Order: sequence, then structure tokens, then C-alpha cells
Amino acid sequence: MSTTTRSKKKASKAGVRATIPPPVPAPLRSHLAAQKTVPGGSSPAVGLPMSRTGQNTPPKLPTPPKPRNKAPFILAGIAAYTLTAYGTYVYFSLKNVPEYVPQEHDQTDKSYVFEGIAKDYDREIWTSEFFMGMPLLRRALGKRAQGDVLEVSAGTGRNIDYYPVKKCSSVTMVDTSASMLNEARKKFHKKYPKYKKASFIVQDAAEPIPPPPTGKGYDTVIQSMGLCSHHSPVDLLRNLGKICKDDGRIILLEHGRSHYDLLNNVLDSLAPKHAETWGCWWNRDVEGILKESGLVIDKVSRYHFGTTYWIEARPAKPSPP
Repeated sequence: MSTTTRSKKKASKAGVRATIPPPVPAPLRSHLAAQKTVPGGSSPAVGLPMSRTGQNTPPKLPTPPKPRNKAPFILAGIAAYTLTAYGTYVYFSLKNVPEYVPQEHDQTDKSYVFEGIAKDYDREIWTSEFFMGMPLLRRALGKRAQGDVLEVSAGTGRNIDYYPVKKCSSVTMVDTSASMLNEARKKFHKKYPKYKKASFIVQDAAEPIPPPPTGKGYDTVIQSMGLCSHHSPVDLLRNLGKICKDDGRIILLEHGRSHYDLLNNVLDSLAPKHAETWGCWWNRDVEGILKESGLVIDKVSRYHFGTTYWIEARPAKPSPP
């Protein structure tokens, strides 16, 4: 073979190698494959994979993870905060026990305090009541109102939002504090502007209370946090028994002594200061007061280490002659 022939063959092989394109990288192959012309059309379908039938199919997006329920963590945090605050409160309270703690017969009337705190009362106690779940108990209390309703120790009307007024023939609210009851009056008329059978009486609930418009007794008598602030809680309950119908109901939401001596010591130690600030003695023996009242007690439920009382009672039937 001549030198010329060998040169031609080498040139031919070099030309073949020159016309073979270099290998396409995998990402570029995918991109080019996605640009194939759609059947029946002239433009490429850029960026969409082709199905076996030749139709463009959108890529499947990954399923997002389900959001975790944060409620247990929030509740646990609130519980931890409450227990810590309560433990700190107990510790520092026990370090400052006064030398003399007034017993119930020595507990002077502090109801005059309410005149000075009426305007800020709701705002001041809202947080503590919320974390104690008191709105739920107040709701249950208010929902029991029906017929001719009497609420004593009505205060600023913290139960008003829960009244089923369509079931109430009349509503009478009584409190010794004119300022507190004025707040209740404004709240009631704002909540139920069309209700015309509500009356507000400033008086001692242990004294004779005017009857409802029907002239008979009341179907429902309710009170919340009233035994702690009244100068004679036994006389108060006895009067409620007189003004309530024989088949009526007396529903009370109160606070007082605990199941536990340790907590009772705290309540006793802080009772004088608390009474000066809030007008109530929070360490009273509620069950003892109930026994002395002469009412028929159908139910007593206790919450918050025994310091909150839910009481269902009714008047005692008169003895036969």
C-alpha cells in the first residue's frame, strides 16, 4: 500500500470521528427530551414530561406533611406556668404569715371596698378567672336561669353574658354596692337592649327582697362569690330560702376553704390583705355555712383544690302543723 493510500484512509477515519457528536450529559438529555414536539402541534412542550399517550402531564408535587397539633403543647405550657406561679406564691405567702389571723366571727365587713374598685373590677380579675376556667362555671350558672330570676351579690354582672333571657320571665339583680350594680346595669342593657323586665336593687340581700312582677317567689336564685363578702352569710342564705319558690332552685358558685391544710394556711395568712383589697374573705368554711342555713343541699362539687364550690340547693319544706 502506498503512502498516499494510507494517508487517505487516515483522513477518512478522522473525518468520521469528527462528525460523531460528543455524549450529552444526563441533565441535558432530560431537558432535550422534554422539548419534543407535541403531536398535532408545531411547538415543543418545554419543561413537561411526556406520557405514553403523548400528552403533557404535570409533575406530581410531594405531599406536604400534616401540621402538628399544637394545642397539647400550649396547654402544657400554661399548666407549667400556672403551677410554677402558684408554687412561688405559696412559698412567699408562708414566709409572711401574720401573727394574728381573724376567724370568721372576727371578720369585719369589707364590702365598702367595692365602691372604689367597681370600674376596674372586671379588667383586674379577668386573667385569673380565665386561667382558672371560671367562665365555664359562670356559663353553667347563667344557663340555669329561667322563669323569674333573682341574682344576689350581682356585682358588675359577670354572669350576664350567659343568661338565656328568652327563658327568663323577669330578672332582678341585687347588690349592696351601687357602683358595682351600676356596671351590671350598663352591661345588661347593652347585651339585651330589648329586654324590658330587668330591675336593679341596691340593698343587703339578707334583708327582705321585693318579689318578682308576678307577686310570687322566684323560680331561680343564683349567686356567685357572695358568701365571702357578706357580713352574715348564714342569714343571707336563709333569706334566699324565703324568697325562692318551694319548687324553685338556688344555685351558688362560691369560694372558700380547701381540702388541704397547707393551702388553708396560705388562705388564712393572706385573708386580711385580700379582704382589704377585694372586699371578700376567701377562707370561709362554706360547708359549715350551708349546714347552718337550713337549706336542702342537693349537690356540692368542688374544684381548684377544693376552694371553688358549685352548690345546688332548695328551700326546706315547712314543717307540718
